[in-house]
Amino acid sequence: MILAVEIGLAPLALFRHAAVQPMSSCTAFDLTPVLEWVENYFRERRLREVARQHAERLRVLMDRLRGLLPDAEVFEKSLELTLKRADAMVHLGDIGGAVVLLDAEIADLHNQIKLIEERLERRVRDLQRRFHGLAARTGALRAGAARLETFVQAAVSADWPAAERDRLLARTREAQGQIAAPTAPAADLSAEGVRRLEEAEAEFTAAELALVTAQSELEKELAATQKRLLSEKLGLAQHRTVTIAEFLAKNPNPAAVQPEADEDLMAEKLDALLAKIGVLQDTAGWADLMRRADLVRAEEEVPRRRSLYEGLVLEASRRLKELRAVEQWLLGVDELLADAAPFAGTAVDAIVAELRELRRAGRAVDLAPWRARLAETQASERTRMERERKRQAVLESLAELGYEAHEGMGTALVQAGKLVLRKPGETDYAVEIVTNRDLSMLQTEVIRYGDAEAATEQERLRDHEHEVKWCSAHDALRDKLAKRGLTSSVKLHIPAGTKPVRVVRSDKAAPAARAKAKPGQMKGA
Repeated sequence: MILAVEIGLAPLALFRHAAVQPMSSCTAFDLTPVLEWVENYFRERRLREVARQHAERLRVLMDRLRGLLPDAEVFEKSLELTLKRADAMVHLGDIGGAVVLLDAEIADLHNQIKLIEERLERRVRDLQRRFHGLAARTGALRAGAARLETFVQAAVSADWPAAERDRLLARTREAQGQIAAPTAPAADLSAEGVRRLEEAEAEFTAAELALVTAQSELEKELAATQKRLLSEKLGLAQHRTVTIAEFLAKNPNPAAVQPEADEDLMAEKLDALLAKIGVLQDTAGWADLMRRADLVRAEEEVPRRRSLYEGLVLEASRRLKELRAVEQWLLGVDELLADAAPFAGTAVDAIVAELRELRRAGRAVDLAPWRARLAETQASERTRMERERKRQAVLESLAELGYEAHEGMGTALVQAGKLVLRKPGETDYAVEIVTNRDLSMLQTEVIRYGDAEAATEQERLRDHEHEVKWCSAHDALRDKLAKRGLTSSVKLHIPAGTKPVRVVRSDKAAPAARAKAKPGQMKGA
């Protein structure tokens, strides 16, 4: 009996421990469920890589800004649980369910990352305001402490005794010595940086309270001194002394000079740009811009300050644009890595290594050459993997039917397109298998080993018996191939007994079984 069968690949299981991956092929049967499974397989592998990339992006955010939003770690744990659930579903054969699960998790994780970035931006902007505020508070404390002496000198009447004037000035200088502006920490978005900021703010609050207290105590001392001196001079002709209350009413604390409206807008725009940069860039780059912004705020000459503001806003805008361009480029690299994920363990790995090195360098280059190479290599690998999957399925199925598969047979099936197998103890008969290059066509034939082509009546009966056995085994073979995801349709069927069994000279018989190997351990093409 001669049979020619067209086989098509309909992968039904995941092979985790080999470079061989199930692929799709043409088949004479309905292709819809086949292609759906294949696409689910590729999509599941790709989504798994996308999920890993999202998780890594979240970890980078949290590692760089650890302590600002600690609750984001909940999303990392949620993702780990989802990946475990997806693994369990794949193990049970529900790859479609794993795809749906991962797809939903990625969409949710993507939204969560956006929300976290928005929260981080608001948080960074608040921290910027507080860091900038320390510089202003430092200036206000120093100016306030200096004003204490000016205030006392102006409040002391010219007709007061010199001893009283000296005593009050000494008291003032003593109070000034107790009011020191704390050292403002450098802008830093780390958890330690935020802790130092909070400690400095507490120190500034204490110093500002000390300044207010000193001012109040000096006012009380001036009022008491004035009252005492007036009591001593009762009845004496004198010029009317100005009271402390009247002096304060006429000499209020000088108000801070308010910046102009356009300068306020520039400062607000700069803060917004810095907050976005703080989320996208490392802390050091953001801190450098913060330091320069503080220098601009400290500039006393209004025209120069305005010019510096404009320059810094332009530079921050340019840097933010560059950071976003790099971010988009990195997303492009990640997309290529995700496309390559289903082909792990093949020639695609070399391109993946180059892409990962490009990503580490962080220098945006045209990805078109890598994209073209990846597509070409993927197409080649897909064909090779499909052929290898078919080869493996054929040999495994024949081995389950009791036919001996020896080391090297798998390679022979692909390279020479011909393979001869027989069952243990059967030295006279074998089955010859012939395939085309891509293993899409499989032709089988029963052969007999002998010294003469002419067959005796007994040999013809035995030939017919072995052909009938193979017909039955052939149906079982097709069933086993189907369980391994290979659909098949008979293209040529020559019934048993129609033609004489082909005789092969005994000296060309396949050697006895030796060095048996499991089909799954064979080397592929």
